[in-house]
Amino acid sequence: MNAPRAPIAFADVPPGAANHARLFFFGAVLAWLAPALHKAGSPDALFAHHPFLQDYLDQIDRPELEGLALETCWHAWHEAADAWAGAQTGLPIRRMQAALALDDAAIGLVFQIGLIEDDPRFAALAADLQDGTARPAWGWLAACHPTLEPDAVRERLQALLNAGLLHAEQQGPRAAWTLSVPLAVWDALCARRVEDATLRLRPCEAASPLDALVVPEAAADAPRPLALRGLPGSGRMTLAAALAAAAGHACLSLRASAATSAAELASARCIALLSDAALVLDARRLLPESLALVAPLADICLLPLAGGELPPQVTVLRLAPPAPQARAAMLQRAWRSAGLEDSPDFLAAPHRLPAGIWQRLIARALTRPEPARALAELLAARSDATLASLAEALPGAGDWSELALPPRAAEEMRWLELRCRQRERLAEGVGDALAAGLTPGVRALFKGPSGTGKTAAARILAAQLGKPAFRIDLARTVSKYIGETEANLARIFEAAEAIDAVLLLDEGDALMAGRTGVSNANDRYANLETNFLLQAVERFHGILLVTTNSAERIDSAFLRRIDVTIDFPAPDATVRERILAIHLPRDHAVPPEVLARFAARCSFAGGQWRNVVLHAALLALEAGSRIDAAALEAAIRREYRKSGQVCPLREEGET
Repeated sequence: MNAPRAPIAFADVPPGAANHARLFFFGAVLAWLAPALHKAGSPDALFAHHPFLQDYLDQIDRPELEGLALETCWHAWHEAADAWAGAQTGLPIRRMQAALALDDAAIGLVFQIGLIEDDPRFAALAADLQDGTARPAWGWLAACHPTLEPDAVRERLQALLNAGLLHAEQQGPRAAWTLSVPLAVWDALCARRVEDATLRLRPCEAASPLDALVVPEAAADAPRPLALRGLPGSGRMTLAAALAAAAGHACLSLRASAATSAAELASARCIALLSDAALVLDARRLLPESLALVAPLADICLLPLAGGELPPQVTVLRLAPPAPQARAAMLQRAWRSAGLEDSPDFLAAPHRLPAGIWQRLIARALTRPEPARALAELLAARSDATLASLAEALPGAGDWSELALPPRAAEEMRWLELRCRQRERLAEGVGDALAAGLTPGVRALFKGPSGTGKTAAARILAAQLGKPAFRIDLARTVSKYIGETEANLARIFEAAEAIDAVLLLDEGDALMAGRTGVSNANDRYANLETNFLLQAVERFHGILLVTTNSAERIDSAFLRRIDVTIDFPAPDATVRERILAIHLPRDHAVPPEVLARFAARCSFAGGQWRNVVLHAALLALEAGSRIDAAALEAAIRREYRKSGQVCPLREEGET
């Protein structure tokens, strides 16, 4: 062979990321050829057993390489590739190398390991060279590198593992570990589209301008790593993309799972560097168990409002729902942009919604014929899939005329409605010391016997406030598995606050029972559940209504956190008569004196009177007549039979 006439050059190779990766790929092929040729004994024997290598050699063949030993060819190839890349700017691999302090030899190792992903014939070659092992092993790579000493190879392999560019099957001694390149990383290295369900790349130009968002003033200058805490719909991802775009970067988000590891974050960071993107850990739905470990590895973490301990080097930014004035300003801007006048500013004050949800509802309303009316309807009917899966939606209709309460309870309900309407402004009317401890949260306890109207009162309160109402379904919430009940409750409270729903905890004593002495694991777990619920109730900035017919069972710590307590006593004769009047149709045929007598003699609660009227209506429908005294009395007697009690109407002289 003749000596090379001139140094190798790639002047004929077009610039760009894909060709940079291709040069590394062919350099990796050269690295495989040396040990393969050594084992085969001759080129003819090698190409006879692995003929595909001849195709690669034909592609690599350049006049400048003629006469060089394979080891020298590898070195010359990489020198020429380095000179070719040095004349360009913005190459993704170079950007990643600079950030991770990796030289070309390290990147060459990555391609030597990863080229199996593109051509599985290299797996057969690996098995031939390593006595059956189809992927490159740590020890084999260290022993067979064209130019580097084993220790230098091992040092680079460890750096690549730490950086997330390699994955190792760590079985047996380290020399036997087999190595691979994560597929998403490999595609990014080769300048191809990354197909991974957990990753999403948002280009810089798709981000919203930072000054167009309703965000804290400190957001733009907050040091990294940064954690954005907020409710669903608070615009955490929108803000993350805007922050990245403001710095001239795209945004690569990794959807977290409970098992998300530091190795996954490291691999995602490599892809982010190759994509010129900020790395965002999207843990809005599910927190990694190792959150404290992985959070500092991302540029930005998206987290729920509560949950998950963070190390001190992570800057936490809380995205609270915009204040009433800001919500009104958003309404006015949207109405002006749509060419409309007289924006319905009165809808802004009652609904404490995150900016993202508020903007989406406004946008939907503006597509309807009567935007102001449509917005009011959308606000009253808003829902959430997570909340709907764990709680029951209550009907959003009714007014106080449908509820018969004693005067004291009725007055307290009016005060509770006023407290709910003014919950965001209340701090403005008190001294600084008191205002410092106030939140927009309202917690009320309805206590009294079953059937006295507690649930109906909750439903009507929500309707008067124009808010959706949900009742926590204990059957779907409480779990026998440790930690599952707390997770369900956390999701319920977060989702309810995000849509500003009235949350009803029926029979609250089931979850708020007093803590006990710890004599076994069950006691300890029950106390942990109670402690968690205490914290959740305190953090909840929405409207929480708790009903109970056993108030004495509720832990005193919960009672101290209650803002309003309303007694729903068993109704007296006057209230019972009003209940009957509310439930009966206007055209009933029961004389007033009979109604008064039934109400005086029959000490039913409101729920029982409801059953009575329903049964009387069935009897009247069957007879083709209106509800009369006979139908009502028959229904009363049936209700007493159901409860196993003696009907008081069976006295002498009664008809």
